[in-house]
Amino acid sequence: MGSEREEIQRRRQALCARLRAFSHEPLMRGSLVERRRQCGRPNCACAADPAAWHGGKFLTVQIHGKSEALHIRPEDETYVRDAVAAYARLWDLINDFTRCEFAELRRQVRERHRDRRRKT
Repeated sequence: MGSEREEIQRRRQALCARLRAFSHEPLMRGSLVERRRQCGRPNCACAADPAAWHGGKFLTVQIHGKSEALHIRPEDETYVRDAVAAYARLWDLINDFTRCEFAELRRQVRERHRDRRRKT
């Protein structure tokens, strides 16, 4: 087995390869939610029966501190779900990078500490 430094380098290179794969995927932060509501027409079934309320999928996202929502048509739902899922996977990857860099920093600190002890 290689040294800790080599292991961290190997992990970093694998993470970089995973990151490059994201350049070909749409990425979108937000949530896909289903909302149900009354339409407001007095003769519609939804006026009397909450089970008959109209449904729709919406992408909700915070942009510059403001909530935005966009109605998503059924034919666009897969695209939006995939883009939101890719964004979540990207954050997982960023967390993996952070763990890797943290481990490298910790290794360097231990190495410097060890070197200081040897000099004295």
